[in-house]
Order: sequence, then structure tokens, then C-alpha cells
Amino acid sequence: MARWGVLGTAGTRLVDTLAPPGSGVPVYRGPAACDASAAVVVAPCPPPDTTGGARDQAAGLLRAVSVVRHPGFEPGEALPRTLDALVTAQAVAVRAAAAEGPLVLLGRSAGGWVAHAVAERLESEGAAPAAVVLVDTYPPGHGDRGQALSAMTSDMLRRAAEFASAGPDRLTAMAGYFELFSGWKPAPLACPTLYVRARDTPPGAEPAPDWSLPHAEVTVDGDHFTMLEEHARTTALAIHRWLGAGPV
Repeated sequence: MARWGVLGTAGTRLVDTLAPPGSGVPVYRGPAACDASAAVVVAPCPPPDTTGGARDQAAGLLRAVSVVRHPGFEPGEALPRTLDALVTAQAVAVRAAAAEGPLVLLGRSAGGWVAHAVAERLESEGAAPAAVVLVDTYPPGHGDRGQALSAMTSDMLRRAAEFASAGPDRLTAMAGYFELFSGWKPAPLACPTLYVRARDTPPGAEPAPDWSLPHAEVTVDGDHFTMLEEHARTTALAIHRWLGAGPV
């Protein structure tokens, strides 16, 4: 596993939580002190000072993020039996994770279907999200989906051979989710929608077709995979700027 380090001062609460004494995790006093022994460096950001003192300059760039797991992706974990069961469970999880403040739903690829379906449910329950963000999500039922999925599956299998977290169990679960969403058509949402399109396409794949429902769109660097890997920062900034310009 790649080594990681923490940027800050040893002995402070946040730094000692991330790099406990004796753990071997290096602590760097400043960016200039970082060396090649840590492939990833974490910079802990304390919450803004509410006592009237100096405010955290990074606070305006921070957004609270909660990850809602899709059931069925862990080895031996059961898949949802029906689409309604999935949407009901995810809507409950989303509402629990975002009990306070405006809520934005984001989904990548087929996860965008889940985000959109959950947004529809929340709107019907009077708890509409502030916005929905679809990251390179192909429209359901797209006629060329087989060709696109074949190319993406090849890339996923290549990644499964490189990273333990992307094993074949995940591909099996994805097939189950495609079955759940067979015949599903997204309904128009009252909240604004952002479609984040990858500038490049994986070998053998076609660009994602237009999302037919009303939306804003932004194109970011990378392909279907790398837009959230080496290009994750530019993707996140594009979403952050769109949210800040209107919805949230």
C-alpha cells in the first residue's frame, strides 16, 4: 500500500487523530518538508472559528460530503430485489445523512440513475434536493449501450487486475443494477441538474449521448474513469463553481 503522511503539527488533536504517535505515519510541518516517502499527504482543515477570531480561509472551499453505499457491491452482499426497494432504502439513507442544510445528490455513471431516481422520490415526499449532479451518466435504454458497456467493462477488468478494490464482484453487482433499471425512464425534476461530461472517451467507446431532460452541462478533463482519478480536482472544482453560482 502507498504510504501517506499528514501536514500539520504533531501534538494537535486533528494531526494526532490522523497520525497517532507510534503509528509510523510521517507528519510534515509544511509543504516544503514533504518528501517522496508519502504518496498522499492529508491536510486537516479545522472548522471555522465561531468565537469571533480568525476564520479558516479554506472554509469557503469546503463542502460536507456523505457517501451513501449502493447495496450489493460487497462480496456475498445481497442485491436489492426491486428498484422500488433500492430507491426507498437510498432515500432514507440520504435524508439521514443530510439532516441539516441544503442537499445535493451526485452520482457517477449508472450511479447517476440512482441519484436521479432518489431525487424523484424526495421531491414526491416534499423533501426536494437543491440540485442533482450526473457525472458522465449515459441515458438509460440508450441504443448503443452494449458497445459502450463492453468497452468500459474491458477497462474495469483491467483495473480489477491492478486494484483490489475493483474486483469482479463489483461487475456482477453492476449487471444486477442494470437489470433493476431496465425499463426505467427518468422523470423531469423541479430542481436544477448539472451534467458533467468527460472530454475524452475510453478506447472503443462513444461519447455519452445528450441527457434529454433539462440540465446545465460542463465538460471536464479526462475520460469516464480518469475524470475522477488524476483529474478529480478539476472535476470537483467545476461542480463546486456551478453549485456556488446558483443552487447552493
